[in-house]
Amino acid sequence: MRVIIWFGALLPIVYAAIRFSAEFHPVWLRDIFVFIEGYARIVLTKTPTDPLKFLTDLSGNSGLWLLAVTLSITPLRSYLKINFLKYRRFLGLFAFFYALIHALLFIAVDQQFDLAATAHEVITKPFIAFGMGAFAILLLMALTSTRKLYPKFRGWHKLVYFAVVLIAVHFLMSHKTVTFSHVTVVGVLLMLLAMRLVKR
Repeated sequence: MRVIIWFGALLPIVYAAIRFSAEFHPVWLRDIFVFIEGYARIVLTKTPTDPLKFLTDLSGNSGLWLLAVTLSITPLRSYLKINFLKYRRFLGLFAFFYALIHALLFIAVDQQFDLAATAHEVITKPFIAFGMGAFAILLLMALTSTRKLYPKFRGWHKLVYFAVVLIAVHFLMSHKTVTFSHVTVVGVLLMLLAMRLVKR
């Protein structure tokens, strides 16, 4: 099961590597990718025109969906009697991994480690403030998820519920135009949160 989780969780990185190496694909491989693109809503044969936006969106969406999978562990056990509880921490750390990449792209690449400029962006742009708030909570949870620290900070881990709400708002506000698919994503996330709150 861990192998499957590793494979699934690292697919976004593989996807990014393929996109950035698109210019160097041999013809036969491009033909295969073009065939895949005809049946899947992905692009494999074109290098991103805006690399920073591409990586920011990819890392953010990957973290969001991995968090959703993590939230589904409790409902699966409660409603379907499928127990993946021992993998919840593992999945949660992968969600944090992508959240960390997402935050670093903003702080290190977009703002170039200019802390004053970063603080100004957080203060003046609410969607960034919501995102940073969620990241701070996920960082706390990641640092205290070890076997020794978790029992001491178990209560603090309930902040994940607040983090999910912040992430949902951040996700919606980060798009200039909110589409039905965006609302659906947030709906799934909040539904999983509600199901976990009911069956803890």
